[in-house]
Amino acid sequence: MPLFNTVLLWVAGTVIVVLSPLILLHELGHFIFAKLAGVHVEEFGFGFPPRLARLWTGEGYLDVGGQRLRIPRNFRLPPNLGAGMRVQAIARRNDDGTYTLRRLEVLTSESRPWLTGDDPSEVPVSGEVTTLEKGTIYSLNWIPLGAFVKMTGEEDPSDPRSLAAQPKRWRFAAIAAGPVFNLIAAVLLIAAAYGSGLPEKWWVEVTDVEAGSAAAEAGLRPGDIITAVDGLPLDDGAAQLRQLVRAAPERTLELTIRREGRTLTVTAVPARTGEGYGLLGIYMSDWPDRSAMRHYSPVEAFRAGLNDLIEVTLVTIGLPMEIAQGNVSIEAARPASPIGISEMLALTLKRSLEWHLAYPILNLAAIVSLALGLTNLLPLPALDGGRLLFIFIEAVRGKRVSPKHEAAIHLIGMGFLIGLSLFIMLLDIFDPILPWSLFR
Repeated sequence: MPLFNTVLLWVAGTVIVVLSPLILLHELGHFIFAKLAGVHVEEFGFGFPPRLARLWTGEGYLDVGGQRLRIPRNFRLPPNLGAGMRVQAIARRNDDGTYTLRRLEVLTSESRPWLTGDDPSEVPVSGEVTTLEKGTIYSLNWIPLGAFVKMTGEEDPSDPRSLAAQPKRWRFAAIAAGPVFNLIAAVLLIAAAYGSGLPEKWWVEVTDVEAGSAAAEAGLRPGDIITAVDGLPLDDGAAQLRQLVRAAPERTLELTIRREGRTLTVTAVPARTGEGYGLLGIYMSDWPDRSAMRHYSPVEAFRAGLNDLIEVTLVTIGLPMEIAQGNVSIEAARPASPIGISEMLALTLKRSLEWHLAYPILNLAAIVSLALGLTNLLPLPALDGGRLLFIFIEAVRGKRVSPKHEAAIHLIGMGFLIGLSLFIMLLDIFDPILPWSLFR
């Protein structure tokens, strides 16, 4: 299979099985707390539009003439139905005293009263619709990247069922829930990574061999696993092998390797470089020694994982200063788009499958989830943190910023973020963070 197709399949598969669930979890946080706040969630979509199919419509309710009627799942309401309209309906009285809608019609000059028939549990209801909760549409969409939540009035408080019309504490909870869910997921994922087992010793995998090199003359092949040098077992992977080879120019080394289930011994004589170091002529990467695994207890895994996440967070916060001081290059610290993140996740997933270890992919998924949570908490317009900032300003001032002004600021911020995201995506396409050759 061509390398491009291989990379594309790995990235697409990883988006579906790793990245999308993290985004889905973020949106699920918004969804759950919006529902708890009493916000009308118009749609919860799996994936991004365009819409592929409407899966189902959740339960809703409407108040007609002072009577609340439950709208059952997947009930088809008149498309033009709204509050203030006069309707007639047939409802079934439930054992708990509530009523479930069976039929509904918007009254016109040509409407005739409905009859309920002989069923005593069915009652006619007519009057003005004072409250309408249509129920949430659950949809499946074409772009398999997480999910989205469409809420009524995120900046418009004119509708009492809108997000903007809710008290500050509920708006804060519904907006913060997405990033918080990602932060919680990060802790659970990295704890699961440690609990699944972490290699304490590493061998070396030969990923490529330079033509005419000492390694080629010794018969080393891509895919060989080097486990020992001159009888000394490797336990620190590529770093240890590189040190041993550099210290042995033009000296015969005995390499113990694993190839296709067999253990072999080959001899190689590293060439001498201009600086006087030994050079074997291979590209290599670490390979786990599965005979030296440590499985952390739940408490140990939680502590170790939490320490890792705190360290990553502190390094991220200090990154601008490191760049300013010249300790980190701009290229090394460049942000990644979903494409770049997916490439890193795809390669890590490939490694996890090859190594039969859950740790690498769980560990990176935890870091990505942490990044999603922290990035969305940044106080920038259009991000969750930007919306939380407006709630904070409202709490300090005692009154909210004009919804129109807030909406305009978020719209400008969204345009900027979309433009920046497109630029980073193009950069990740034409200058990949990871070389595609690693997917061979």
